Amino acid sequence: MINPAELVDNLVALLRDIPELVAEMEGDAGRIYAYHDQYPKRSSLAEAIHQMPAPAIMAAWQGTQPGSFGGMEVWRHQITLYLRAKETLEGDPPTGYYRLFRLITKGVPRSLGVPLINATVHPACHPMDVPSISRQTDAEGLDYFEVPLSFTEIGDD
Repeated sequence: MINPAELVDNLVALLRDIPELVAEMEGDAGRIYAYHDQYPKRSSLAEAIHQMPAPAIMAAWQGTQPGSFGGMEVWRHQITLYLRAKETLEGDPPTGYYRLFRLITKGVPRSLGVPLINATVHPACHPMDVPSISRQTDAEGLDYFEVPLSFTEIGDD
């Protein structure tokens, strides 16, 4: 089994390598970042979501479970992207979250030349499964969106 932190870090690096996605982060690639659990300093994902700036994308490992692929038993790693879109001004088209989701799936990292949905994020994993996006609400009642991603290992490393 791979170290999921490597998968999260690789994903963040590839997201930062999509120029249009960085542009949506007001040109600041640092607004695309990883959340790694580190007790006791970073032990509340809910608090980290609440403290996200706008715009931002935070990637967090949710867990790993057994799965099957082609008749083989494999590991499936779950990573969630938490999205906060940039401020929309009066008269702007309502494209913030739609555009972020499209760029996460169809955006092309400069270093790879293929859309992220078809990319090898970690050499020991298949490309991501087709993701979904859903609305969530934080502790203050502010909406954000989650994009759960699943990566299946190519065997048991």
